[in-house]
Amino acid sequence: MNDKQQRPDKAYIWVNIDFNKVKHRIDAVTYQIERVIQKHQLSNKTGKSGKRNN
Repeated sequence: MNDKQQRPDKAYIWVNIDFNKVKHRIDAVTYQIERVIQKHQLSNKTGKSGKRNN
């Protein structure tokens, strides 16, 4: 049996996505990233020493 001929060349997966939920999640993550960046920028301004702030 050669089942290669029966299989399609490409497989498509259809996913139902609630884009409002996805957008809300992306916004939340983006906000957290911006806060981390601001925190690092502030620590870089105040602490000019060579040691890292963890």
